[in-house]
Amino acid sequence: MPTIRFLTPADTPDMCAIIDKHGSGMAAWCNDPSAPQKQNFRQLAKDHVDLCFEHAMSNFWGYFDDDGKLVAWVNFTRWADSTNVTIRSVIEDPDAGLSRRDGAWWSDAAVDLVNWGIGFFWSEGVSTFWCRLFEGKEGRHVSAHPNCQLTQYSREKVVDIPGGQQPPKEYRRVTWSPFDDATAIYRFSDPLPLVAYLESANDPT
Repeated sequence: MPTIRFLTPADTPDMCAIIDKHGSGMAAWCNDPSAPQKQNFRQLAKDHVDLCFEHAMSNFWGYFDDDGKLVAWVNFTRWADSTNVTIRSVIEDPDAGLSRRDGAWWSDAAVDLVNWGIGFFWSEGVSTFWCRLFEGKEGRHVSAHPNCQLTQYSREKVVDIPGGQQPPKEYRRVTWSPFDDATAIYRFSDPLPLVAYLESANDPT
């Protein structure tokens, strides 16, 4: 039976094995096998995993198939406050034969994994999720999948980041490194945060 669980540094080899099956950030984070290859992507992505594991604010979750094999993983990063979280990385194994909706870029497993993380943080009162999307590839981001919970959130582009440039300092909780390609930071705001939901659910009228 498929399972979702927290990942630890002991899972790093399996996480890196999935990274090795992608040739660039656009290929991995947009799940686009036709994206141009980037020479240093794999090592930079692995270094990024190591760095995030060192930070207490990072949470990794993995989706394991019926055989117990890791086939997708995500990285959520908390902010210093209690209402903001970054969905930093989503990646799946392109060779795992994962089921997906007709025409969907992302597998059901990857979307379930993202939704699980969103639900986890929503239950803690997080009302805003942040993502970095490649310009021109917004439709390939997991947030665009019709079954992703983020489609129920209000989406707003906050800042454009030209290729090769660092993001503004105030958005370093979203991303701190330059990408070769142009990207943009998006904010996804919950129209019914947990506090409001609990108030409405307990309203006797």
